[in-house]
Amino acid sequence: MKIKEVIVLAYLSRTTIAPLLLTYENEFMYLHTDSQGCALFGENSPEPFYRIQEPLLLAHGIMTDSKTVHLVILKTNGELCYTLISGASTPQTTLIAKLDVRTTVYRRFFLFPQGKNIHIFYAYSHQSIRDLWRIEHRFWNGASWHSAHMGEVVHQLEPLYHVNLDNQGNLHLLTITFQGRHSLLFTNRFNGSFHIWGSPTETLKISGEVVDMTALMTSDNVHHLYWVVKIPNGQFEVRWAQQADAHELASTWHPSPAPIKTFPSPWKSIGALEKNGVLWLLAHTDEEILMQNDGKGWKLISSHTPFHQPLQWVHKGKKNFHQSYWLEDQVERCAPAYYHELGFARKQANTLTTPSQSFASPTLPHTPPPVPAFYPELSSPSPYPIQLVSISENESNSLSPVPSTAEASNTLSEINVLEAPENTPAEILQSQPVKEQADLKDLISAVARLEQENSELQRLSSAVAQLKQEN
Repeated sequence: MKIKEVIVLAYLSRTTIAPLLLTYENEFMYLHTDSQGCALFGENSPEPFYRIQEPLLLAHGIMTDSKTVHLVILKTNGELCYTLISGASTPQTTLIAKLDVRTTVYRRFFLFPQGKNIHIFYAYSHQSIRDLWRIEHRFWNGASWHSAHMGEVVHQLEPLYHVNLDNQGNLHLLTITFQGRHSLLFTNRFNGSFHIWGSPTETLKISGEVVDMTALMTSDNVHHLYWVVKIPNGQFEVRWAQQADAHELASTWHPSPAPIKTFPSPWKSIGALEKNGVLWLLAHTDEEILMQNDGKGWKLISSHTPFHQPLQWVHKGKKNFHQSYWLEDQVERCAPAYYHELGFARKQANTLTTPSQSFASPTLPHTPPPVPAFYPELSSPSPYPIQLVSISENESNSLSPVPSTAEASNTLSEINVLEAPENTPAEILQSQPVKEQADLKDLISAVARLEQENSELQRLSSAVAQLKQEN
């Protein structure tokens, strides 16, 4: 493949980053992201109180109380970073690892802070085997980072896996991989008390190739799995299975005898969540279809042509958690589509609050200790001096070593909060497709000139060699 073709394919295969709606009980924050950075907005705040202005590949986050946000960021230079933002305290950022982003694609972040422990999941695929996705688990145990390989899944476009949290703090990993005529569901559980994984177990055999999936855990620990299968006539079936008690290791999955609904092509995505004891299912095809199950079966709530934009919704409550694909309301700022139907509360305020008013007092009684970096190239078991990432407007990606553990709690990674005009998130971090296309054209032209000069040089070299033979 020519250099020009490689550059064009790499440009076109970049990840489109959807915004994130982060909710905790009835509080919410909004993370607007694009390839040039991200900005975090509080409720009713027109200006971001936290921002990163660096090229990004992926950004993910979660709220753990009304004033605390955890973020995990993958930059275009391969730095995987974790950031803790707590109230009015200075945000803390640490470098977890340096990942290969030149030949590897990354998808589907999950983030679970649990006290002093932090769990990060993601899937990655090497360009040489694009259908094979490997799932990685990075775990901070309060003292050091650990990494575990959780297996592989096979899919042409997206890694089919999901992670849920039960009310005892156990993590549940679900993966679906295609093997011939069937797709297999494997499950595994991370014990929150002993901090160990069990063994992956094949728990369900699904006829056909699964093209999409999602899952959720209800507040009473009932596990729900939704998947989409393409049937011979070209349509797509949405099916459903549930596990009555996720605490029981031997608890079996019970698939529904009939599909929830059949949809025409094309298929885009599926989202599922629980709200006030009611299950909600969003199917995104050439239409937007919202369905509800209040214990009496699935019924259609809304169906119309699509006009919403994709959104990732991450919710953390006192008794449940969900992370799902969703859509963003195009009228109400920073709200999920169908928020009226879902009973999603929107607080009304006479005046817009500033970041300092919204976050006047930190939630934590004292500044949390910084999370040290993990350097996979070091194989020595001896402790390594902690290094933190300092990100600012003028200096980014600089590492400042901490000389001793006693000083570590007082040394924080500062991320400057930049002033922004009173614009919407999309206006503040608006990407520039026209400029990017112009840059791409210039790059392709430069490569073409180099190829032409290289051909001319080879022609001259051949002519010189021929003259030498004649002489």
